[in-house]
Amino acid sequence: RGARTGAGEFGHQVIQLDGPPCDCGNRGCIEALCLAAVGRGDVGEAARVLGAGAANLVGLLDIDLVLLGGRTVTADPEPFVRGVAAVLGERARREGGAGEAAVPVRVASGGARGVAEGAAQLLLGPLFGRADG
Repeated sequence: RGARTGAGEFGHQVIQLDGPPCDCGNRGCIEALCLAAVGRGDVGEAARVLGAGAANLVGLLDIDLVLLGGRTVTADPEPFVRGVAAVLGERARREGGAGEAAVPVRVASGGARGVAEGAAQLLLGPLFGRADG
């Protein structure tokens, strides 16, 4: 959850310093860029933006699997899986991982309700003896 309950706010990574304003107060956040691209009907661009953010996390945290979720992704998952995987594959080649398998990209289980279920688990977990949610 983090000190200010903002841990895991993946969508608010700034990847374009002069990008469009975001509801969080920053400019050029993944969320703002993705939603702008989806609004223009350019799902491919939205997927590439999401892929850039995912690639940053893969490089920073050495992640071995990327799970995508949320309403926008679950509405049309295939272009997002393909686009994110393409960016991850390209970044792996540039960063010296050409001989390694690409980081797999999948849609998270839970569909459109996944976020709500996760939030409910955070609240109800401690009541039922699971301090970790």
